[in-house]
Amino acid sequence: MNAEILAAAMTGVWTGIISSVSPCPLATNIAALTYISKHSGAGRLAVLSHGGLYALGRALAYIVIGFLLVKSLLSAPSFSFFMQKYGNQALSPLLILTGMYMLDMFGRGFGGFSLLDLSKFKAKGGAVSSLFMGFVFALAFCPISAALYFGVIIPLAAKNSAPFSLPLLYGIGTALPVIGLAVVIDFGLGKVAAVTGLAGSFEKYAKPATAWIFIACGVYLGLKYIFGII
Repeated sequence: MNAEILAAAMTGVWTGIISSVSPCPLATNIAALTYISKHSGAGRLAVLSHGGLYALGRALAYIVIGFLLVKSLLSAPSFSFFMQKYGNQALSPLLILTGMYMLDMFGRGFGGFSLLDLSKFKAKGGAVSSLFMGFVFALAFCPISAALYFGVIIPLAAKNSAPFSLPLLYGIGTALPVIGLAVVIDFGLGKVAAVTGLAGSFEKYAKPATAWIFIACGVYLGLKYIFGII
């Protein structure tokens, strides 16, 4: 595995983690997992298994969307040729704009929303219900997750001809905090506030650090592949 592919893989997992601990997705995940814990109708193992299936559902949504989108783009000869020849040039402004958005340079986005009605889902319906809930909730992109997924992961996947692996790694990254939340909620709802605070503290520093890395990488790619300075 060369350095470029390794960097893309690490970016996939890391951006997934950043997406899940941002306020909007975090609030959605807590609401969904709390609902699952109250309606699973069984003991701890059932709560954890439903939480894991919810995380898997979210990951599957990102994998399916990414695979279909990137595969369709790469199947177009003109786009495939463009990405092979100008992929680094195209990534440069995308990374810079995504980093600027993460730093709220375009104005603050809203912190969260409730797009879906949890009452429509019934965890007692079995494993498929939690899996489906995770899949559907992942489709309700929050601003930050949409910026990271469509602004970073999809272009990277297209550039590296990785329609499956990079969306998969992003999905894994988004699932890790969700599984951690499921464990915490199962251990005790009273612990959720503390974990939410930790996630908020982590996001407070990780998000701007990631944004500046994206901007720095975008500037580097621009200087090297667009202006030929480096």
